[in-house]
Amino acid sequence: TIYATSSPARFTIGTRFHEPLPKFADLLFGNGTLTIAESARARTAHHIGYRHTDVSIPAIGAQLSGTITKPLGAGPHPGIVVVHGAERGERYFYDIWVGVYTSLGLAVLTYDKRGIGSSTGTYPGDFPTVQALNVYADDAFAALSLLSLWPGIDPKRVGFHGGSQGGWTVPLAAQRHRRGAFAVLASAPATTVDQTDLWAGFSGGGAVMPTESTGQMLAEVRDTHSGYDPAPALRALAVPALWLLGTNDRTVPTAVCVEILSAMRKPNFTVQLLPTGHGLLVNPTGLLRDDDQSPGLAPELVPTLGAWMMQVLSR
Repeated sequence: TIYATSSPARFTIGTRFHEPLPKFADLLFGNGTLTIAESARARTAHHIGYRHTDVSIPAIGAQLSGTITKPLGAGPHPGIVVVHGAERGERYFYDIWVGVYTSLGLAVLTYDKRGIGSSTGTYPGDFPTVQALNVYADDAFAALSLLSLWPGIDPKRVGFHGGSQGGWTVPLAAQRHRRGAFAVLASAPATTVDQTDLWAGFSGGGAVMPTESTGQMLAEVRDTHSGYDPAPALRALAVPALWLLGTNDRTVPTAVCVEILSAMRKPNFTVQLLPTGHGLLVNPTGLLRDDDQSPGLAPELVPTLGAWMMQVLSR
């Protein structure tokens, strides 16, 4: 909980709802800076200037409402489109990724899923059928096409971010948009839909710890092959691609995904394992309830992503 103090530029963070004790940290706002003072340490963050612009994305049978967040300063900037996971998602769901990517110097386009929020069209449903995934891929293609033509964006350095179910969508979208330069796949399955659903079912969708052993669960997943299979689209994915996978993911079977990606032997694929759950937050159990107690994204995530992105964008 954040509490006001007698100074308009100073706030206190406490761990209790009604009183700021025990005190966790002080927030001090300066001229374009924020200093966090905690446990006898002080960390200063500098404001990153950026501009939000609301846009309308023409898609097949829909107008998608989106927002481009672009860093201030001289361009042209590289850009990235954030592609939705399984939820009935609106653009604000991905604000944490907007912050990550703008801090790395990229412009970011987020949008409301078709039929959701301010976007028109018919929502294809939660279940990732082949038809639904192709609709989402067409929408992602439309978004990247708009971002590529946006003033101040380098059209040769635009790509996709796909999280969770978006990891099935992005390879399909990349086939449509041949000029996409890269793909970031966060907690994204390389497994089939039924393999992924089976794995998630062992923990009740991340609600409880599984009763089966890890070996038993992985064996059952390997023996399941039905549902949409992303393998053909992954084999066709020609751009540099980074997988960010949590070793404690209760939704996606990370170990089987690594096996599948390794067997493809594609030099443009990079797989980074993080000690996280599905949300890529610091979470030793991977259970959804522990995401609420997490201090934030895994500390390795942004440096890893930044180094990879710098290498890809400098080519």
